Amino acid sequence: MALTLEEIVAKRKDRWESLRDIEYDRRLTRAAVKEILQNKELRDIVTRKPYLLIEVAFSVVDKEKHTVPFFLNEVQRDFLAELEQRGTDKPYFILKGRQQGFTTLITAIQLACSVVQKNFSGFTIAHRRDSTKAIFNDRARVVYQRLPDQLKPHEKYNSADELFFDRLNSSWRVETASEDVARGMTLNFVHLSEAAFYSCDFSLLQASVGEAAAAGAAVIYETTANGFNHAKELWDSGACHTLFYGWWRTAEYRRQDAPPAEAVDGWLAERLRLLAERGLDEAQRNWYAHKYASYLDKSLIRQEYPCTPEEAFLSGGECIFDKEAIQSWLLRLEQKPKGRTGYFTYKKTGREIRNSAGETVDVEWSLTDIAFVEDKNGYITLHEEPRIKKNGEGQTVALAPYTLGGDTAGSGTDYFTGKVVCSLDRKTAATLRKQRMDEDLYAEQMYCLGKYYHDALIGIETNYSRQPTRLLASVYRYPHLYLRERLDRLCETVEQVPGFETTAKTKPVIIGELVAEMREDVTLECDRETLKEMTVFVKKDNGRMEAVQGMHDDLVMALAIAHFIGTQQRRTWIPADTGEKDFITRNFSEDGDSDAFITW
Repeated sequence: MALTLEEIVAKRKDRWESLRDIEYDRRLTRAAVKEILQNKELRDIVTRKPYLLIEVAFSVVDKEKHTVPFFLNEVQRDFLAELEQRGTDKPYFILKGRQQGFTTLITAIQLACSVVQKNFSGFTIAHRRDSTKAIFNDRARVVYQRLPDQLKPHEKYNSADELFFDRLNSSWRVETASEDVARGMTLNFVHLSEAAFYSCDFSLLQASVGEAAAAGAAVIYETTANGFNHAKELWDSGACHTLFYGWWRTAEYRRQDAPPAEAVDGWLAERLRLLAERGLDEAQRNWYAHKYASYLDKSLIRQEYPCTPEEAFLSGGECIFDKEAIQSWLLRLEQKPKGRTGYFTYKKTGREIRNSAGETVDVEWSLTDIAFVEDKNGYITLHEEPRIKKNGEGQTVALAPYTLGGDTAGSGTDYFTGKVVCSLDRKTAATLRKQRMDEDLYAEQMYCLGKYYHDALIGIETNYSRQPTRLLASVYRYPHLYLRERLDRLCETVEQVPGFETTAKTKPVIIGELVAEMREDVTLECDRETLKEMTVFVKKDNGRMEAVQGMHDDLVMALAIAHFIGTQQRRTWIPADTGEKDFITRNFSEDGDSDAFITW
């Protein structure tokens, strides 16, 4: 009875673990390949999924320069599972630490495809010429030369940067990144290695590759981070399946010996505590500490061996917020629930307002039957439910006060945002974030959010549009809006108008207050997207405080407004209407007249 591919791989692993004999392994792989070629069912499987040959017959040179069987590590196996599950409907972006084996894996996948499939055209783009040579020689040619002869198709040529098999009309080649790379080709598989380090115009390179990639082609960006550049923009764009692989998922990154005590500074001590909380064992933490100690520029470890995607991409400029504290808090938040996500539904009804002649002069709208509907694709996250205080009988006697800051989308790339903050302890309770939204619908969702959180005080920025604030004030008659003072130059009087206006005077104030509060207690904010925005919120050379180029700060602005307008909101519990007066009226008064007691 023929063995399955899984059984063949298991036998190879078992023999390697017991013998550690590469010559025996070569004989075993030759026999395995012969068995596969003679079995039509197995041949069909590897033709459809050539990468299954990797663990059957491929060998590599490991980090100690020893030739060993190519058995997939954890992250390599995880990526193949993602590729099988998601397919090639859009590109993949792999963000990783150093030397986790992705270039070796992706090269092996292309090599496997080229030796078993007809008309396959694979292509790897490297960031430097020396890397181009290294990928071809160390990760392709050496692997190909060690394949059993039965797997090697007839070669038309085997050049310095290309393997071409004429009878299969299949090929794989590698080139250095340039603006017109791959122009004129038709490709089934494209690997962009260390894409964050390309020095050419990335948009022109993408255009060239995009034209070359055939329908259904696999396109894989794979890189360590290199600051806030084209790679960061691509990661945030939503155009790719984004996959982050933490360094600790690589089994070799372990050491038994602890680092010298003098090498453990305050930052590293805190980081090691966080890694312990994540469940990393002592050997993994020791390895990280030794790697940190080896760097002259200690900040590089956050880019080369990041613990989160946000940590990998380092911002330029002077970050306004305490980025280290935020990164540590982001790590802890990964272990905490994210809250309920969805949106509000409601009934919208209008009541005509008529003049003395019976003519309709206006319509008074009201939103009733407000309910939160959970939807994983929703744009509102409730981090905590509205707080209430109850007495011993379970009756609600007090409500927590809240503020709600909002920022409208200034352009097509910005977001409509809202941040609910509890006035008792200044912690975020809810977040709204949606990129494309009609202003009236935004106003209605903000109305519902405010009502849900006990008639929260609402203040929305009016710089780009006054429409949401106007709707809340005049159309829906929301009962609790932030009022700012405005000088009426015609009448030379000061009037109070709803909405928050961000100016050169007010912005430094609200941002400064938020920075101080976050420095005092970073756990005030629990929304990951808001915290990510804080890590890219910088003070630029011209003095402007805003997100770095290509990033967003809409949530930060909404949060700063929510914190600032708290001056018009109480900081103590709001006594709840227990219904006692209504109970007395219904039971002890005939008409509810205030003089009922005297009449009686």
